[in-house]
Amino acid sequence: MKIGHIGSYNRNFGDNVAILNARNEFNKQIKNIEWQSLDIQSNFWNRQNEIGYTIKLINSFNFDAVLVGGGGLIECAGYENNSTKFKLPFNKKILTSLNCPVFFIGLGINVFRGMEKFTDEAKKALSEVIEFSSCFSLRCDGSIDILKNMGLYDKSKVQEIPDPGLIYDFEKDKNYELKELYVQPAFNASPTINNNRFKGTKNLEKFLSFVNNHKLQAISHTPKDFINLKNFKYDRTRVDNLIQFKNTNKFIKEYMLNDFGISMRGHGQMIPMGLNIPGLYFSTQDKVRDFSLQNGFSDYNIDISEKDWYEKLNDKYLKMLNDKEYLNNWYNIRNEKIKGWKLRIKQFVGDCKNAM
Repeated sequence: MKIGHIGSYNRNFGDNVAILNARNEFNKQIKNIEWQSLDIQSNFWNRQNEIGYTIKLINSFNFDAVLVGGGGLIECAGYENNSTKFKLPFNKKILTSLNCPVFFIGLGINVFRGMEKFTDEAKKALSEVIEFSSCFSLRCDGSIDILKNMGLYDKSKVQEIPDPGLIYDFEKDKNYELKELYVQPAFNASPTINNNRFKGTKNLEKFLSFVNNHKLQAISHTPKDFINLKNFKYDRTRVDNLIQFKNTNKFIKEYMLNDFGISMRGHGQMIPMGLNIPGLYFSTQDKVRDFSLQNGFSDYNIDISEKDWYEKLNDKYLKMLNDKEYLNNWYNIRNEKIKGWKLRIKQFVGDCKNAM
């Protein structure tokens, strides 16, 4: 069986993990899959404005199915010139012209704070993707609520499942001696997005002082993170190597060496949680905050919009290191949630299997 997998490869550790873990779940339920990687950000799609070309290209592989997922992938900023007016190269005409089913696994709707929302054209294409997909799911980070606010939610078509980055067949044992500490930052190429993240340079400077005061090393998920901070666990050359998709398992093993982290990215929040590594979540984007609030981790989330965020971040950091009850509560919440997450993603992949 041959499945084409559309995702963002070799640019962000979190996306690589989500791609790999999605494949792992399919491999459990369907034997002898031949995977074909299709990088959504490569020149593979450089003619996607020609709808007929996209159809012909995908059909030329003679796939038994196409899987789309690993990362958010639903966003429109910067993709206004695409025929679909958002990142995904799909709409009704394309989906109804393909010779195989298309599954969308654990996607996320990426809306950066302070940035323009989805256009009507992008909404129309997204609604067509939902309607004409064979199976469609969004991850449990508030994306369903965004879809509802757009007026596009269809309970019969849209499932809410965990991001595949949360799902593993292994995990760390409980650990109450947190020694290997880190911060997982989130910076972007756009100065506007970075400014909106921190609501100005003063907050950014306070965050950097917090990292420096506690002598935290940073774990970069993408080369974009190599600004502002200086003390990284892995230098740029090492990260460039580790974020190659073929090295994803190696990077996961590196993550397993850590005991506790403060995360800013969505996958920085979810990957260690899936591995049973405790954390605090410093949200400068809605998806990190909403994941925490909707999944029981509100007491472990600190949002940049809170007036006392700096004091709160410092207090919760020290509490995590010194208050065993607070730390144990994190483990209890996580262990209860992981059971349901594993079941839901298993059921979704089962639905995909039945649709083939």
